[in-house]
Amino acid sequence: MIDFTTLLEAYFDCRRHKRSTVGATEFEMSYMSNLVQLLDDVNSRQYKIGTSICFVVRYPRYREVFAGQFRDRIIHHYIAMRLEPLFEQDFSDRTYNCRKGKGQLAGIRQLQQDIYEVSDGYTQDAWVMKIDLKGFFMSIRKSMLAQMIDDFIVARYKGDDKEDLRWLCHMVIMHHPERDCIKKSPDYLWNYLPKEKSLFTNGEDRGVAIGNLFAQLFANFLLSKLDWRIDYYCKHHVRYVDDISFVARKKKTLLRLVPMIREILSSLDLRMNEKKFYLQHYTKGVRFTGAILKRDRLYAVNTTVENYRKAVIRLNAACQTQNIEAISHALRSVNSYLGILGHYNEYGIKRQILKEELSKESWRYLVVKGRFRSIHLRRKFNNNAKYISMANKIINNGRKTS
Repeated sequence: MIDFTTLLEAYFDCRRHKRSTVGATEFEMSYMSNLVQLLDDVNSRQYKIGTSICFVVRYPRYREVFAGQFRDRIIHHYIAMRLEPLFEQDFSDRTYNCRKGKGQLAGIRQLQQDIYEVSDGYTQDAWVMKIDLKGFFMSIRKSMLAQMIDDFIVARYKGDDKEDLRWLCHMVIMHHPERDCIKKSPDYLWNYLPKEKSLFTNGEDRGVAIGNLFAQLFANFLLSKLDWRIDYYCKHHVRYVDDISFVARKKKTLLRLVPMIREILSSLDLRMNEKKFYLQHYTKGVRFTGAILKRDRLYAVNTTVENYRKAVIRLNAACQTQNIEAISHALRSVNSYLGILGHYNEYGIKRQILKEELSKESWRYLVVKGRFRSIHLRRKFNNNAKYISMANKIINNGRKTS
């Protein structure tokens, strides 16, 4: 049985990431009683997954996303807290997706280092092969993944709550959120999704919902079989989700890997996306997870740059309304892109787009910090700054009188 302490830990871990959401706020108002009820539901096998929110994300490309209820997210965190340490023991060091100390930028840096090593400091030939899996998350066979996870728990997990963990994992993997959801996007947006990219049209046993914590965790587990085979045959490779890049001195070395990769993917009922396969010399530039690598420099892909431009245009429109709240909201989006572009050699792009898209009237509200590291409201328009200034004056006056 699951004890209250472990569920409480999962709750705090979940709340740390989702505290500002409406669902988290509602749950927190009576979180002790809600956790007790959730615990009773799980231990009595009465727990049922609630209604999900479904919507279509348009940028950087059309994707279907499902967001579970907050109490269901607690269960996801409970599962992750138990299985992730065991998974980490088996994961390859060359896997960078959703892992502590790894991440997208770390994967890009590792690929850059691999190219440098193989090319002997950019003095020798080096070839880069990139593969992508076709509709990865929507191609995962639920029953196969559920069986693999169950076998892993039976063999490796030693906790007293083993049977509860097996039951919960089977439930969340085999769940069909498309059968009980509220659509928040207009129906016409689903017309932009191919049939194999939506759980509504993908088939009975196919697809893991994007948007839930366990989707990324279990996806890494599923592809770990491929990672270790690649490790044996190719030292220099990097995987981020279903994007995998390989580096070798000779082209034929990389081509020999392809039949083996196809064989392993076939055993997992997955396929390569032949349209996204490429093999080329590193001097032509390498595109990987939103970055373009050219020798010792990194550039953002055009999609990121254009999305940054659109965010700046929205900021300019917000400034025309003279609504401080709207400006603050638009600023968060712009600063997010400035943070992303800050990891690349894109100082000129950051400056150029701001100069092109922001009017003189807009700059009346804004001020740049650092080398276009971020943009903020000018102090006279920033209510938070006003309140802080007033509080400091009160504190200082109090010190003087005392």
